[in-house]
Amino acid sequence: MSHGGGYRVYPPLAFGGTAVRDSANERFAATLRCHDANGEISFVNFCREQVTLTSFSDERIRNRVETWADTVAVLG
Repeated sequence: MSHGGGYRVYPPLAFGGTAVRDSANERFAATLRCHDANGEISFVNFCREQVTLTSFSDERIRNRVETWADTVAVLG
């Protein structure tokens, strides 16, 4: 059973388990729902390995996200 912060409780679904950090398999993700000035809604998903942009049709949205991402050193 996964808990926040990358910790797992073994055995799964048991009471009285021991919290163990599984750094090799640690995952996280966050999704932002974005409202563009043109009324379009898109989603930006951040996870450890990548940033994805979905549900957009206006290429200007992609250009703005890419321009912003280029300014964030940790994403480079």
